[in-house]
Amino acid sequence: MRILNGSCLCGKVGIEVPDDFDYMGNCHCSECRKFTGSDYSSVGGISSSKFSFSKGEEFVSIYPKSEETELAFCQCCGSSLFSRKITGGKHNIRLGILDSTPTHKPNFHIFVASKAPWLDINDQLKQFEQGPVK
Repeated sequence: MRILNGSCLCGKVGIEVPDDFDYMGNCHCSECRKFTGSDYSSVGGISSSKFSFSKGEEFVSIYPKSEETELAFCQCCGSSLFSRKITGGKHNIRLGILDSTPTHKPNFHIFVASKAPWLDINDQLKQFEQGPVK
């Protein structure tokens, strides 16, 4: 399995994940928009057991967003790195931090009902008003 590398803007934090995402998509919820500072957040979900730091874990700050979700960012440069679903056992990696190109691309949009009002989604990817149907 090919390993993907990622890093924050200042390069102090490095991550490694296998090129084996369970899903890749674009989240338009207001919380992801605030955490990333952009119109939406492109993420790849992977089992937490497959995630590792290659360097700089000591530079990562964790914001406990809820009982289920932690948000991680570099305390030096502020780069949004990932969210971790505690009981779900998933890391949602912010795809923008990847230095390697994954095999697949995001293939859906979620929480489009709360997307940024200035954003028009012009691709043909599947859209969900809220989260995906389970």
